Amino acid sequence: MMLFFVLAFAFSWVAWAPAAFLSGGDSQPRTLAPLLHLLGGLGPMLSAFVVTALAGGSVGLRELLGRVFRWRVGLGWWGVALLGTPVLFLLAAVVCRLLFGGWPQFAEFGRSEEFAFLGLLPYWLANVVFFGFGEEVGWRGFALPRLQTGPRSALVAALILSLFWAAWHIPLFSFAMGLEGMGLAAIAGWLFSIATGSILLAWLYNSTGGSILIVAIFHGTLDITIGSPAGPAIASVMGALVTFWGLAVLAWAGPKHLSRRRRKQEAPDLSAGGEARVV
Repeated sequence: MMLFFVLAFAFSWVAWAPAAFLSGGDSQPRTLAPLLHLLGGLGPMLSAFVVTALAGGSVGLRELLGRVFRWRVGLGWWGVALLGTPVLFLLAAVVCRLLFGGWPQFAEFGRSEEFAFLGLLPYWLANVVFFGFGEEVGWRGFALPRLQTGPRSALVAALILSLFWAAWHIPLFSFAMGLEGMGLAAIAGWLFSIATGSILLAWLYNSTGGSILIVAIFHGTLDITIGSPAGPAIASVMGALVTFWGLAVLAWAGPKHLSRRRRKQEAPDLSAGGEARVV
């Protein structure tokens, strides 16, 4: 298990190191840091495939890929994955209007300042691929089922995973837009949102029978939505709404399984006979 985390950090941090080293320098190409940011997002996925191949061979890889492409989960979960974060954006817009007296810039929804050079649709695709699948094949696809195997509750597993997930982001605070220059108060809020976000993603994973596909799409669309340059307050309000959503999921689904209808999805059984089973 620790090998997975070591490799995930190593793959990502090696990719991010040049951007962190060059941050603030006039010689840094405007596209270098964002491209390295994307590349580093693949670290958890690469680590998951490497460790799975070492431990489970071809059977393990087939089982993991089966969860990556698990799409038969019900229309409701597809609705959460595709429409959940746009709905959050609309709710955040209403909150901004009530609290601050103005609407966010709706025309900026889905755009990015950091990745503007990519164009809108390529940016969306890159975000889902590099940050959605790049992270979730590792965090929820590999690590979460192993952390919540046995007597450990899904809640405790999600919180443990959130510590590694948060630490993984450390180099990004030196160059990534949205994290660079963040103050202590903002970092504290970000850490809390990481914890509740981990609960929310564990709920999605467990409730869909271990669909990495649904979790990755949700993760990617959430990053796109929160990263929209629609106004100074909208990202903070959305972060708060994600926190409330995570806490509501915890109260509704319960800490043991973080799912009302399914048990927590434990590590696959790759025992004799080549059959892969997820509890």
